[in-house]
Amino acid sequence: MDRTLRYLLLIRLVVIGGQCFALLVMDRVFGVVVPWPAVILVLAALAAFTLSSWRLANPGQRQYLAQSIADIAGLSALVYVTGGAFNPFISMFLLPIVFAAAAMTPLYLAGITLLAAGCYTLLMFVDVPLRHDHAGAGGFDLHVWGMWYGFMLSAACVALLVARIARRLRTQDREIAVAREELLKSERLLALGTLAAGTAHELGTPLASMALIADELDSLARDDTTRAYVGRLQQQIARCKDVLSHMAQDAGMLQAGEGEPLAVGAYLDSIVDDWRRRRPEIQVDYRRADAGGPAIVADRVITQAIVNVLDNAADAARRGIEIRSAWTIERLELDVHDDGAGIPADLTTRLGREAITTKNGGMGIGLLLARSVLERLGGTLVLSAGMPRGTHAHLSVPLAPLRVA
Repeated sequence: MDRTLRYLLLIRLVVIGGQCFALLVMDRVFGVVVPWPAVILVLAALAAFTLSSWRLANPGQRQYLAQSIADIAGLSALVYVTGGAFNPFISMFLLPIVFAAAAMTPLYLAGITLLAAGCYTLLMFVDVPLRHDHAGAGGFDLHVWGMWYGFMLSAACVALLVARIARRLRTQDREIAVAREELLKSERLLALGTLAAGTAHELGTPLASMALIADELDSLARDDTTRAYVGRLQQQIARCKDVLSHMAQDAGMLQAGEGEPLAVGAYLDSIVDDWRRRRPEIQVDYRRADAGGPAIVADRVITQAIVNVLDNAADAARRGIEIRSAWTIERLELDVHDDGAGIPADLTTRLGREAITTKNGGMGIGLLLARSVLERLGGTLVLSAGMPRGTHAHLSVPLAPLRVA
């Protein structure tokens, strides 16, 4: 049920209970003859209408209007049989107007205001006077106390309604701010992806030229040292071409699709083994629970997100990194800890959320892309200070989208 409608129905129940209590006190204590059959009929009709309204799933403005009209009609009938305009509860005609002002369009608000004002005016001329069985409190004193009680009940209902609606509006504002931030992040990533695609296209021709030149240099080399340098250059050019080829092949794919199913443990082993061959200068302490786990098919973007975190840890490390993994049927948890200098305190909350870096020559997009990929799949990437030194990265990857059915 809509929260605004729930607030209205709860307030109506409070008003019904408060009126029953007040009429009972008037009848038992002050000797006022209350027309109970008519009062019970009106209150029972309001209670039944309230209970039937709990089934409304997604009410709109017209349903709000119907609820407010029912409140005004019920209050008018109740006031009519209990003294008319002299009834202290006449002030409760403000409640439907307050609700309309908080939840309805200006047109419906104007209609509810005119209806409430019209009923109030009519009750000044048409009513059923109340009688006294015995001499209780003076009529004036009774009316003053009734006005006080009516004010307290109305004030409590207005405060409850306005406070709840204000809290809801604040929650919506926060949700809108978060959604706006996510939209801006998506726009930045889209711009980054477009730039990467354009860059990959532009780099194809220079890399082909560099490969030809490297081949020529290899044929012209006269000593082993030069051949070794040229061979390493050819390897790096081949790696660049391979990366660009994978970018073109996997562009836009974020869900598990094609590929060979692997157990989670075997999948992590393949990532770490490939990464070790690429970064042989880094000492790696890799531990996992076992080689089993649920079978998954992971796209390259997830693998690249993990590799990006490993690369950042290796770049920050002095000698090596530690990798710890664990998993359940639902999630993969991966912890990466380096022995470097750690993250400056002012960058802890910004790394991975903005394109910033602490490395010379870095662009700061590796962690940004990793976090974005994981969050889009429902995972997380948390960076914190390592103990006793370095940086600790915790990755949580949901396995449900990757699991083989």
